[in-house]
Amino acid sequence: MGELVAWGLGLGLGYSVRTMLIGWKRIAQFAIAIILLGGLITLFSGEMASEPWLVFVDIAEVGAAALIGAYGVPYVRGRRLQVRRPKAP
Repeated sequence: MGELVAWGLGLGLGYSVRTMLIGWKRIAQFAIAIILLGGLITLFSGEMASEPWLVFVDIAEVGAAALIGAYGVPYVRGRRLQVRRPKAP
């Protein structure tokens, strides 16, 4: 269940900040948000007590989902919303 939360929060984070990723300070804040979300997901799912190394897996999942949300989802969404116009004769 934690993996679905990681992917969902990562997609939401990436999609919501996709236009603000300009400049190294904002990119650093984006990376810190990914690390915090991954750590919190591991902590709240209870995996931290049994296998603390899984925090790296959750951080990687959130990071991958955030990059897909920032760069992949707007592209796919924009491609589907294009209006197909007939060619002029």
